[in-house]
Amino acid sequence: MIFSIRPYHDDARACAELYFHAVQRGTHEKYTEAQRNAWAPKIPDPLTYLADETCIIAEADGKVIGFMSVTAEHHISMAFVHPDWHRQGVAGALYDQMLASVKTPPKTVHASLIARPFFEKRGWVAVEKEEHVVRGVMLIRHLMRLD
Repeated sequence: MIFSIRPYHDDARACAELYFHAVQRGTHEKYTEAQRNAWAPKIPDPLTYLADETCIIAEADGKVIGFMSVTAEHHISMAFVHPDWHRQGVAGALYDQMLASVKTPPKTVHASLIARPFFEKRGWVAVEKEEHVVRGVMLIRHLMRLD
């Protein structure tokens, strides 16, 4: 399957929808239904989604299939790929383009149990296991650093 990587251009709604579906469908191997519903109970408000972040988009046939964003504080805040596109190189291509697009490489990420192996393969190190409570439900994530 062919996809392309491009800069973010008014893609908030598509990214918000992708985020919801990626959490609900793409994390079921590591997170329970209650955890997924706490993490992403609905599609986020597109008007505030990804505000003030540098974002890279993966697109196929005119549809957003993945995105990665980094904050001004050099923190990867979002990294999601549509479940139908998992294990097809989308996340790696987004990561490579994101590194090429920012002046200062990101230094931290809060990685889900799904994302942790992806970042470890790229030299990131888990420095802290976090029990993050969202809407009264505990989610496990890892604070990771790239030195």
